Amino acid sequence: MGRRAANAKKFIVSCRVNNEEMDLLQSIAKKSDSSISELLRKSLLALRDSDQQDRLHA
Repeated sequence: MGRRAANAKKFIVSCRVNNEEMDLLQSIAKKSDSSISELLRKSLLALRDSDQQDRLHA
């Protein structure tokens, strides 16, 4: 039996992107030395934090 991750990812989210969007995702991921999945996770957290900051300043 394999080890269980402390922060297991049990959901899959997918979306369709065009060539330009895929090129951009790959470029940013490469520059940040991360995977597209990790890039999107970080982006999600940044959006959450930005939304929280917006609420504080409203």
